[in-house]
Amino acid sequence: MTSTDSTSKASTALRTGFGAVLFAAWGIATILWVYSAIHALGGGDPGPVIRALCALLLMILLMGMEGLEVAVIDRWRTVYPERTPHDLARWLASRQLFVALICTTTTILIEPEFIIIPFSSTEITGGFALKAFTIIWNGLTLLWFMQIFPKHMAATNPDRYLKVTRKALFPIVEFVRKIGVALPAEWVAKTVQNRLDWHAEPTLETARPRHPASLADAWAALIPERATATRQHDDRAARS
Repeated sequence: MTSTDSTSKASTALRTGFGAVLFAAWGIATILWVYSAIHALGGGDPGPVIRALCALLLMILLMGMEGLEVAVIDRWRTVYPERTPHDLARWLASRQLFVALICTTTTILIEPEFIIIPFSSTEITGGFALKAFTIIWNGLTLLWFMQIFPKHMAATNPDRYLKVTRKALFPIVEFVRKIGVALPAEWVAKTVQNRLDWHAEPTLETARPRHPASLADAWAALIPERATATRQHDDRAARS
C-alpha cells in the first residue's frame, strides 16, 4: 500500500466519521425539538407545534422548488420549446424568491422558547444556546433534505420529477415571474454589468469544452454508480 492510498483511505474514513457524528447529533437535536414542542402542547400551549407544522410545510415547498431548478434547466427546451434562454433565466430568478423567504421564515418559526431534556428536569432557556440550536438544526435540515437531496433526485430523473411537481409548482413560480418580483435584481445586474464592462473573457470562451456537463449531470453524479445509467435512460426517453 502506498502512502497516497493510505492518506486517501484515512481522509475518507475521517470524512465518513465526521458525517456520521454530525448526522447523529442532528437526530438527537430533532428528538429534543419535537419533544419540547409536544411537551408545550401538553402544557396547554399549542404555539410551538403550530409553528413547527408551518415550518415543515414550508420546507416541503422548498424541497420541491430546489429540485425544480435542476429539472427545469435540464428539460427547458422540452417543456417550453418556444421560449428562449432569457425566459429561462427570468423563471429561475423568480424561483429564487422561495429560497430566500423560506430559509428566513423557517429559522424564525422553529426557534424554540426552551429545550427540555427528556427524563430529566433540565431545560435549556438561554438566548444564545437556543439561537445556536436553531441556526445549526435549521441549516443542516435545509441543506441535506431540502436542497442536496431533491437536487440529486431531480437530476437523476428530471422527467419523473417534473411529472410529480409541475402541476403544483409551475403556476406559483409563473405568478411570481409575471408580477416582476425579481426585476430589481435584473436592473441592478444590468447596471453593474454595464458600468464594469463585465463580460466573459475571450480566453474562457475558447477554452470551454464542446460538450460541457450540465447542471443535472453534475448533481446526478452525487451517486456515481447509478448516475450514468439513469441519465442515459432518461435521455433516450426524452428523445423518443
